[in-house]
Amino acid sequence: MNYLSLSIIAALLLLLNGCSKEYQLSADFTVPTELSSPEKVQLDVTSSNNIALSWSGGAAGDGSYVLYEVVFAKKGTDLSQPVERIKSDFGAEPKLTLTHAALNAIARKAGIKPGETGELSWSVLTSKGGDVRPTDLAKDIAVTRGEGIDNMPNNLYLYGAGNESNGTEGSLFREASDGIYVIYSKVAGNGDLELKGKIGEDEFGYYLDGAKLKEGAGTINLAPNANPYRITVDFNTLSVKTEVISNVRCIWGATYDVIGQLAYVGGGKFAAQNTAIRFIDPSKPETNPPGWLSWIEERYYFIAAVNGADKCWGRMDGVSSERPTGGEPLSFYEIGEFNWSQWDHLWKMKGDLNSKRATITINTNKENLMIHEFSTITNL
Repeated sequence: MNYLSLSIIAALLLLLNGCSKEYQLSADFTVPTELSSPEKVQLDVTSSNNIALSWSGGAAGDGSYVLYEVVFAKKGTDLSQPVERIKSDFGAEPKLTLTHAALNAIARKAGIKPGETGELSWSVLTSKGGDVRPTDLAKDIAVTRGEGIDNMPNNLYLYGAGNESNGTEGSLFREASDGIYVIYSKVAGNGDLELKGKIGEDEFGYYLDGAKLKEGAGTINLAPNANPYRITVDFNTLSVKTEVISNVRCIWGATYDVIGQLAYVGGGKFAAQNTAIRFIDPSKPETNPPGWLSWIEERYYFIAAVNGADKCWGRMDGVSSERPTGGEPLSFYEIGEFNWSQWDHLWKMKGDLNSKRATITINTNKENLMIHEFSTITNL
């Protein structure tokens, strides 16, 4: 090895040694000495305005960065056991910017109910090199939550001793539209039901106070019935609507003849097992064609009694009424509810269902759609 090579290696070693000393981690830092935030906030989860929490006085002795985390608790409780912990802006900025929705969620976790005013305390943890230090300071914010329910659940479940699963597990609602959730379920036992929603990992309940839906622990009660209920929870109107569903049948459009009577089989499903299907054909007297019929009738829909009144369960507007050939999306078989009109909301059956037996099923919540399907197809 020549002299030049030895010189380069020596220079590199000196450089690495120098870097190691220059950037050696220091745990010399101070914690904030002043906290600042609004004294009170009227929460509005739809607001685009932000709420700023800030502090000063904390820093590293060598001028490098420290990390901050803000902790929250209900006033009068232990901040060392917070209901929420949030890193500051970018983790190192001496401030935390919160949306109204985020502060509302913290208030809920702290036990402040909708429509109530309560006080939150917050403080800051400062850390560097794994050393975490609290400040002795805390700041209070009086927050007023909005009336009613201001956090729509991502998912809504039916629990309770009266649920058809006997309360052992939750039954998932279908989100029919924004803020409106629907489930079909039998009610038994004492009729007590519980509504539980989830936002992320957080779970919380709803109950009826008179006719008004509120957030909190409680039950709703329905009289047990041999037929299932349709339960509609509307967070837009803070209401719960219950309807008894009976006499569900699949019928031909031209003659109203019943193709199959569907019984409720649990889990939000109605089914007519091993149903004989024969298209109504004027050339085949055994299919019972009326004298005026001049075409082969392959069109069908469903009729259901909702609180005793017949409603059409038929195809959604905009879905083709042409005969399916296979490969149609699930939405092709989606069911909507309408006032009955003989020639509206009809589907056509696939041609290969003629002169077959099949199980006709209505699934009220499949991939968040209410659909029907034909399965277990065999020859007559």
